[in-house]
Amino acid sequence: MEQQYRQVPPMTPETYGKRIWHLWGPVVIKWVVGIGVGMIARGVLSMVYMMADQEAFRAAMQSEEKMMELYEEIMNQYLNASTQIVGVAALITIPIMLWFFHSDRVKERKNGFIPNRKAPLWKYGAGLLMALALSLGINNLIIIGNLSDMSETYQALMEAFYSSPLATQVIALAVLVPLSEELVFRGLLFRRLRERATYMQAALYSAVVFGLTHVNLVQMLYGFILGMMLSYLYEKYGSIKAPIAAHMAMNLLSILATEFKLPDWLMEDQMRIGIVTVACAFVASTMFVLIQRIEEKPEIPGTSQEKDNPVQHCRVDNE
Repeated sequence: MEQQYRQVPPMTPETYGKRIWHLWGPVVIKWVVGIGVGMIARGVLSMVYMMADQEAFRAAMQSEEKMMELYEEIMNQYLNASTQIVGVAALITIPIMLWFFHSDRVKERKNGFIPNRKAPLWKYGAGLLMALALSLGINNLIIIGNLSDMSETYQALMEAFYSSPLATQVIALAVLVPLSEELVFRGLLFRRLRERATYMQAALYSAVVFGLTHVNLVQMLYGFILGMMLSYLYEKYGSIKAPIAAHMAMNLLSILATEFKLPDWLMEDQMRIGIVTVACAFVASTMFVLIQRIEEKPEIPGTSQEKDNPVQHCRVDNE
């Protein structure tokens, strides 16, 4: 879906290092924040455990076997707190990425960059339906193919995430994490790649990076496919609101499906899960066709629209 009409702002000469940091900086910062929060969480858990049972801690310091048992106990507690930890990391990341995002929009405005048109809010329903259908369909394929059994890390992580209180899951996994990830991978990485590359190049690059950050094979594949879809929504709708809303909706669906045991209900009957998966494919493809009809081309100076309204083409996406 290459768009030759897209106006690219004039690029000032940059060193190779600056170009790399411009693209990878937000991803690195998100990664560092996540590691930092994780290290602090492990340190806090160790201190809590030591203060709660000082005798057991002293005994562990004198025996390698008991030290390993202590380490495993702390890591189990850490894993059980995964939802809260990723939520805190996302909460710290969001304002940093919002600052970068706003700075990019200011630079675009100064350079006279003409962004894609913003789709009206009433058209967001198609994007949400496509995202939900695609997410449910892919999850069904993972279940049918027993792909989750291929990764113990995936199973342990999912069990830890969805064992937290429902309210905690919704706040952390359906609000904070999607917002931080969309700012990083679509609002910054994809958008910055789009300054110099075609849509497909930018979407593939950002989706691969998004998938690789999910550690295990199952989530890598899942993240890559959904990353491509979320980049497409950003491109067509002209606003970061579209992929953010879609990502939040998908994560909320996953939380509620797990809470109310939807996968178990689907797996009770092979025909049932097959029909639901086919229905998801039909809905997703239908919504894709509808979204394709959205006119995202910016209004270029010299066109009939520009003659009718000479100020309109200067609009810049500040969202």
